[in-house]
Amino acid sequence: MNTPTIRQRIAYDLGRELPGEFRDWVRNDLVGHGAMERYLVRFLVPIIPFFALVFLFPGAVLLKVGMIAMMVVPLVIFTVALSYVWRRFRLEQHGLDPGLVGRVKTSDGDRARYEMRYGHQ
Repeated sequence: MNTPTIRQRIAYDLGRELPGEFRDWVRNDLVGHGAMERYLVRFLVPIIPFFALVFLFPGAVLLKVGMIAMMVVPLVIFTVALSYVWRRFRLEQHGLDPGLVGRVKTSDGDRARYEMRYGHQ
């Protein structure tokens, strides 16, 4: 599997499309093991310096931590809520099946146990 260079990776993280030779890498990045963690890190880490600026304002530390928490909680909620849409868009942008995001990988044993317990559906 080809891996993008640092320059290509930065462009990819900023929303650009990678060349076709990286499709397997893109698929793994968006729906592979740890995809949600990578997505969260990609969106939340660049914002940390802005939250650190809050500590430059005068006032009690508890107040500053509260302000940061009031900004972080909705940010995380919206980031997680929009991950499905964003990852589908990125798959489609790279010519891959956007339906890959919603597929849950289950083993045959899990499926058999489910059907025994709840019947065939």
